[in-house]
Amino acid sequence: MVAVVPAMATAAAPRLADGPDGPTLLVTFRDAPDEAVARAALTGLGRVAPAAPEAGIWAVHAPADPALRGRALARPGVDAAAWSLARRTDARVRAQEAPRTPPLALTPLASPPTDEYYANGRQWSLTTPATTWGVDLTGTPPRPRIAILDSGVDSTHPEWSGPNSPLVSPYSAQTGRRSAEDWGKTGHGTHVAGIAAAPINGLGVVGAAPGARGTAEVIPVQISDPDGYSTDETMIKGIRWAVQNGAKVINISAGGAGDSVAFQRVIDWALGRGALTIASVGNDGQDYRAINYPAGYGFVLGVAAQCSDEVNADCPTPYGLATFSTRNRSVDLVAPGVDIISSVPLRVTQGEVSPGYAIKEGTSMAAPFVAGVAAEVFAVNPGATPYQVLMQLLNTATDMGSRGRDTATGSGLINPRAAITLPLPKDDPYEPNSDIASVRRAPALTPVATVGAFADGWNDAVDVYPVSLRAGQSVRVTASSKNATLKIALWPPGTRTIASGSPAAATRRATSSPGLRYTAPRAGRWYVAVTATSGRSPYRLTIGR
Repeated sequence: MVAVVPAMATAAAPRLADGPDGPTLLVTFRDAPDEAVARAALTGLGRVAPAAPEAGIWAVHAPADPALRGRALARPGVDAAAWSLARRTDARVRAQEAPRTPPLALTPLASPPTDEYYANGRQWSLTTPATTWGVDLTGTPPRPRIAILDSGVDSTHPEWSGPNSPLVSPYSAQTGRRSAEDWGKTGHGTHVAGIAAAPINGLGVVGAAPGARGTAEVIPVQISDPDGYSTDETMIKGIRWAVQNGAKVINISAGGAGDSVAFQRVIDWALGRGALTIASVGNDGQDYRAINYPAGYGFVLGVAAQCSDEVNADCPTPYGLATFSTRNRSVDLVAPGVDIISSVPLRVTQGEVSPGYAIKEGTSMAAPFVAGVAAEVFAVNPGATPYQVLMQLLNTATDMGSRGRDTATGSGLINPRAAITLPLPKDDPYEPNSDIASVRRAPALTPVATVGAFADGWNDAVDVYPVSLRAGQSVRVTASSKNATLKIALWPPGTRTIASGSPAAATRRATSSPGLRYTAPRAGRWYVAVTATSGRSPYRLTIGR
C-alpha cells in the first residue's frame, strides 16, 4: 500500500496474515521430505499445502489456535514452525507531488535511447554523473532474468506490451494462476518493474537493466493484494516460482516486522540455486528497532533511498540519504529512491506526469535499481555465483555518511560502473552455510583442515562447518582475521539449529583470533560455528589436533 509515512514513524509490530482458513503456519522440516511424508507428518493440524517444498517448507492453514505451533514442532522431522506475517510495500506519497578474471566487454548501443524521460534528463538516477550509470553498461552479453515480486506488472501498458515484451512466466502467489496483471491500486509493481528493466523502445523510461524479449526478460510475480499487502507465505511461494523459472535476481520492494526460520531457509535455498534476493529496508526513518524483513535476512541485500538534487524536508542534502529511509543493521546499500519516474497502469493518476507514467519515492524505488545493476553484473561475469555478485555490490559501493559501514547507509551508494567493470571477488564455495540445515548434506571436514572464508558481521554473521570426529578425539579450532571480531562454538551431533540451545564448547570472548580445545565424548558429525560480532574481513579457520 502506498501511504503517507512520517519521516520518523515507528514501525508496526508483527501482524499475522489472515487467509480464507485463518492464519497460516509455516512449517520447516529438517530435510526436504516428499509430499507424502510431509502430509503424513502434518496430518490433523489443518489443510496442508506446499510453500517451498524443495527447501522443506510447507504451509498449514487452520483456524487460529495458540497450541498449533507447539503441536507442529512435536511432529517428526520438523525443525521450526512460525506464523506467516503480513508485509507491506515500501513506497511513499510525497507531501507535495512533483573468478579473478576481468568482466566481459559490453557492446554499447548504436545510438543513445530516445525514450522520452531518459532523453530529457528526467530520469536523474540514470543521467546524473554521480550515480555512474550509463547506457554503455547495458547491452550484450544479455543479462539473466529478473523477477519482480510485487502487485504484478501491467502487460497492456505500451512500455510492456506487444510481441517484443520482456515479460515471461507470470504467476500469482495470491491466486495460484499463471497471470500477474498489476491489480494494485497505486500500480506499485509496474512502477518497480520499470525502474529495474523498462525496455529501450523509444517510449517513456529506461530501466537500470533494460528488458528485451528472449535475452533480458522479466518475470512478474504477484505477491500482494490490491492494497499492497503481502504475506510471508506469498513471498516464499513467489521466490520459489522465480527460481524455478530461471530468475537470477529477485526484487522484493516490501517488508515488515518479524522474521522466521522458514523465510531464511528459502533465501538460502534460492542462493544455492543461483538467485540473489534484493529488498527495500523500509520507510521508518530513524526508528532503529524497525528491522524490515526480508531485507533483514542474511544474504538479502537491503537497500535504502538516496535523494535527488531537490532540497526539501525529506531531503535536506542534495543526493544525500532520505530522512524517511530506515536506519539499522538491515541497510546494505543506498540507491536512488526519491523523485523517481517510472511506468504505472494508465488508470493510476497518483503522482502522474503523463498517462502511464508517475513519480513515486521510497526504498521500494531504490531496491529495483540495485536489482538491475546486479543483473548486469551477472551478465558480464558468466558463471558468477550470487555470493560473488552480492560481495561485488558491497565492495564497490561509494562510501557515504559515516566512514565505513554504518546503520544509515550500509556499505554506501551503489556504484554501477565499478560493480559492472571491475573483476569479481573470490567465491566462497561453502555458502550458504548460516545454520545446520544448509550444511546437513555437505561433506564433513576432518582434522587437519584449513578453510579460507569471509566474515561479515552485518550481512552474513554466521558460518557453520560440519566436522567428523571420533569418540575421544581431541580437536583444536582456531580462526584468525585482520578486521573482524570472531567467536567460535562447537555444536554436538543431532543439533537442529544453532539459533537455540547451548553449544558443547565456545570461546569466552570475541577476538580477531579466537581458539578452543575440545575432546569429543562421542563420534559423529559435529558443527563448528564461526560468528562475526563486528567487522568485515577474510578469515582463516583451522581445525587441528
